[in-house]
Amino acid sequence: MFPVLWGSDSFNWGAGMRRIGNAAAFVKANMPLGLPGMPSDQQAWDVALYMNSHERPQDPRYTGSMHGTRNDFHASEDSMYGREVAGKVRGASGAPKPFRERRQ
Repeated sequence: MFPVLWGSDSFNWGAGMRRIGNAAAFVKANMPLGLPGMPSDQQAWDVALYMNSHERPQDPRYTGSMHGTRNDFHASEDSMYGREVAGKVRGASGAPKPFRERRQ
């Protein structure tokens, strides 16, 4: 089974993988399946940026304001939270969803 990379069932904006550097290191070490370490550093960063440029569940530390949450927890070049991509601001989807168990 493979993890969902974006969308409502993916990791949230507060997860470590939302940092582009962390995601690039993961991509470099684990992809492609069966041939880890094959992508160049640039390719790993490109994949990580693409993956993290999509919407995902809200940061659980959400302060009630996307801008406030960005300033408090995402104020770096290594986060797409609060940035505009394709005309939409990432992370602007509102408060975190309540916990729900995944069905197997």
